Amino acid sequence: MGISQQSTYFRARIDFMSGTEQRPVAVRTTTTATGEAWVMKSCVLPTDLYYDVERDLWAREEPGGLVRIGLTDVGQTAGGKIQVVSFPKGSQRIGQHLTEARTVALLESAKWVGPVRLPVAGTLAELNTELLAHPLWVNLEPYGNGWVMAFHPDEPIPWARGEEARLAYATRVGRTFRSVAGVNDDFWCVHCNDWDDL
Repeated sequence: MGISQQSTYFRARIDFMSGTEQRPVAVRTTTTATGEAWVMKSCVLPTDLYYDVERDLWAREEPGGLVRIGLTDVGQTAGGKIQVVSFPKGSQRIGQHLTEARTVALLESAKWVGPVRLPVAGTLAELNTELLAHPLWVNLEPYGNGWVMAFHPDEPIPWARGEEARLAYATRVGRTFRSVAGVNDDFWCVHCNDWDDL
């Protein structure tokens, strides 16, 4: 992908919700290595996750009350090629109780910095410190090795799930965005392994 095309995706992160036109989105269900997923505009969204559609984050409930969080396929495309993952001081102590909306990690691309925040208060259980050396995993495997953090929440995760999540994402990716060329454009997920400049 050339620089001008990459810029469009970085710009999409900024203007994604400001589109003036809503276009229909075809959604299909497919089976992946980890289970069922919706596919819309090349964006893959596993059906069993919770989603913060506005912030493009996912949450997976695991045994023992653990909840793992990461950036969605839509988020990794909109943010662009992730170059740096960092964990702010004060959010790095495993076992520490953190408040709702606390920033636990920062994801950085060439033109975007995005915080990963707790959806509810809870106790920090894990940070994916492998991302410090391999930030591109956020793009390559957003639902696998690209997870960011895990915690034990004090209450249920209030994000969308199931049909509510599917409809919310279909609406979101159906909106046009203002491209760097100054025209309304469609949003499509791009997977890092599709980029020729890795």
